[in-house]
Amino acid sequence: MGDFRLTQRNVYVLPSRPGLLYAAILLAMLIGSINYALSLGFMLTFLLGAVAVVAMLHTFRNLATLVLRPGKAEAVFAGQPAEFSLLLINTGRNERFALRLLAPGMAQPEVVDVAASAEQLVRVAVPTRRRGLMPVPRIRLWSEFPLGLWRVWTYWQPAMSVLVYPSPETPAVPLPPATTLAGDGKGSGGGEDDVAAVRPYRPGDSPRRIAWRAVARSGSDELLTKQFEGGERGELWLDWQQLPTHLDVEARFSRLARWVIDADARGARGALRLPGQSIELDGGGAHRQRCLEALALAEV
Repeated sequence: MGDFRLTQRNVYVLPSRPGLLYAAILLAMLIGSINYALSLGFMLTFLLGAVAVVAMLHTFRNLATLVLRPGKAEAVFAGQPAEFSLLLINTGRNERFALRLLAPGMAQPEVVDVAASAEQLVRVAVPTRRRGLMPVPRIRLWSEFPLGLWRVWTYWQPAMSVLVYPSPETPAVPLPPATTLAGDGKGSGGGEDDVAAVRPYRPGDSPRRIAWRAVARSGSDELLTKQFEGGERGELWLDWQQLPTHLDVEARFSRLARWVIDADARGARGALRLPGQSIELDGGGAHRQRCLEALALAEV
């Protein structure tokens, strides 16, 4: 699970800025009490010093023995903030107060409390800039509870990553004419009324296009699908090699990402061809996700 338990070895304590000022005041009080032999001065100085020591113990206990567990992270497009969840598990009988979490890129820390013998889910958002598999940055967790005189902190590198898709090109470029929907009357015949051929059935083909007579004549259990002269409406071919040469690598990925999204919005079936890999003709949300993942992880 990648749990990270906070112990004496990975939790650190130092005075905070108010704590340093508090220490300077105590030192001044001690010097004054020595110079003027003030018994009440000694008593007050040592009493306030004891309060600082007790506060240090409570501050350390506020963070120690916690268990940090990575949660889930949803894929995002480059430029969008990546949100991931973290779980703070309090195995002790004392409630933890004012815990702060901060990751690079966050404007301000997340502040949470964790009840005794309970779990607290925290969501953290970090900026994304490039496509690919982005590891979650190192998290800083700290607290100054209860008096703010001490700061106790730790660092944690969650064992998780976020998949970042290419940023879709904006404004959108229309699908190229060579791969636009072919069933719009551009065929040589009367569109879907003219059967040109039959081919093996593929998942996602309409049941109305199954050539039952051809199946009966073939004597086979394999289904066949009709193909019309007007072409199959909704089949797109998105090919890396067909993109304009003046586009750089990342611009090509952005354009293909836009086309994958637009094709899915039209309900079209499509195929994606990249250097070294290809995604077969298909449609639906799962196919859209496969194409975006391939664009995010492709290396050219």
